[in-house]
Amino acid sequence: MKWILLIIKSTNVSSRDRMFIWRNIKNTAAVSLSHSVYLLHDTEENRVTASNIEEIVHERNGEVLQFFADTFNEEKEQKLNKLIAEEIAAEIKEFSNECEDFISDVTKRISNKKFKVFELEELSDDIHKLDRWRIKLIQKHSLDTNNIGTLNKEIRKCKERLNGFEEKVLQKGEATGQ
Repeated sequence: MKWILLIIKSTNVSSRDRMFIWRNIKNTAAVSLSHSVYLLHDTEENRVTASNIEEIVHERNGEVLQFFADTFNEEKEQKLNKLIAEEIAAEIKEFSNECEDFISDVTKRISNKKFKVFELEELSDDIHKLDRWRIKLIQKHSLDTNNIGTLNKEIRKCKERLNGFEEKVLQKGEATGQ
């Protein structure tokens, strides 16, 4: 398999710009091998991604060294693929944890009887952020059916819990004549 290797030199870049660069890299399928060293599968889409990263870095007075590489052998390639799979699994786990936190938050608001419209609006904003994250993960990693199913199941549980909260807010509004 062919790879794109990016080495980012950002010594003359402000910490704010370094953070901007890092966020942009994190939004791609690039895997961090070491500090400022990133790896992508060599695809047309990732070549565009690498060019975009290079442009962002150059705009902020940094430098990108870009290489195309082959793995030395099957063992090294498996190791790199495992690293990528672990990173994807970690992102899916982080998403699942955020969904659990969302459900816990909704449950807490229900038990505290916080059935206010602004609470519902806040939670609706949160669910939209989670859903955008889910879509981004699917697109970013070209996920397989099992991983897509996991993400969809998590967001569905969040939406079901939010729907229960919404019903209570609406019932309270009807009871108080709002």
